[in-house]
Amino acid sequence: MTPPASPDSPASPGGAGERPVPFRLIADVLWRRRDTESFEICRIVELPSFLALQGSVLTVHDGEPLQVQYVVQCDASWATRAVHVHTTRGRDTRRLELRRDDDGCWWSGDQRLREFDGLVDVDLSITPATNTLPIRRLRIAPGQSAATDAVWIRIPDLAVERLAQTYTRTSEREYIYESRGGAFRAGLDVDAEGVVVRYGEFWERVAASAPDVAHNGNGA
Repeated sequence: MTPPASPDSPASPGGAGERPVPFRLIADVLWRRRDTESFEICRIVELPSFLALQGSVLTVHDGEPLQVQYVVQCDASWATRAVHVHTTRGRDTRRLELRRDDDGCWWSGDQRLREFDGLVDVDLSITPATNTLPIRRLRIAPGQSAATDAVWIRIPDLAVERLAQTYTRTSEREYIYESRGGAFRAGLDVDAEGVVVRYGEFWERVAASAPDVAHNGNGA
């Protein structure tokens, strides 16, 4: 089996000097972390051939400033197809690119990551943005739960592992997120698009732009 070709460029639609690409704005949010000095800006857009999450996190790690930039590409069902992560801390710069092919196999370059075969979601440890992916994809009804393993990317070392997760929808816009069999648990408040407004005692939204069109993204 050969690795899939790299997907189309996930660059921002209509950048300077580029031909504008039609897109629908799903979310444009600013989050602040409550337990440490961290801010994140994230944009979620629907393009003609894929969905994209793009974000930048500014935080502190071991007393040093850390910047994390990421792009996650998904298909129309919110299944992850590619993820790009770039971290900068002092002189240390790291990159990670993963791709998921049509057979559900994950690749890093030409290396197949067999331990992740069949997984659909990616989860970045530093952001609440990727919680939107299973929320939109699973579309569980209030009172129901769904278990789903994810490809979990740790920040800042960019180590990758399989992480068991459960989402329980407790009301129209509230979920309980659990991982590692309940070892970690947090309440999630989301908006109509399934984008996090509050993540436990950790992240809270401080600003947001209005989406282009309401999409009933929370699965109601």
